[in-house]
Amino acid sequence: MKDQNYAATKTTEIRLARRSPEYWRVTFDHPPLNIFGPETLPQVNEIITAIETDERVKVVVFDSAVEGFFLIHLDFLAKLDDLAHLPPGPTGLHPWPEMLVRLSRTSVVSIALIRGRATGMGSELALACDMRFASREKAILSQFEVGAGLVPGGGPMARLSRLMGRGRALEVINSKRGRRVRRLGRALRLRESFVAGCRS
Repeated sequence: MKDQNYAATKTTEIRLARRSPEYWRVTFDHPPLNIFGPETLPQVNEIITAIETDERVKVVVFDSAVEGFFLIHLDFLAKLDDLAHLPPGPTGLHPWPEMLVRLSRTSVVSIALIRGRATGMGSELALACDMRFASREKAILSQFEVGAGLVPGGGPMARLSRLMGRGRALEVINSKRGRRVRRLGRALRLRESFVAGCRS
């Protein structure tokens, strides 16, 4: 089932592998950096719609095929007018935060496996998931908007404060530099060997 507001694209940057009827794997594969472009939005929408409408799926894991990058911010070299002027979704929000709300409300257990940079939209997607497993050695989560004087739009302020408290969340969001996982508190602490073992 496709939402009429988002058109499907020919370039596939996200792969959906149904490992079993109950376990799905969503892999971002847009080398070299896994940049989120305007063409990524309809692909994410199709996957979230599939998750919402399939009654058998119980667990969905989001990961990356690109070494060192989970998912990063918007591709600012692309034509962003179309993305900025999309009509709001059923929740009344812009399509990206609306998709994150939908993901967070699904009945499946959503897991982000982070082995690299999760910046901007990547960080927002990870925070919208029920669980995050991140490499202590390689994962970096950040919101680039702060360095540009913008407010992060995908809901990281609300979600991060529930994970680590208001004070630490403000410190992390207001920092221009990415935070390594070991500094983010127990919500994200795992060793690289454990995260690597989760990839299969």
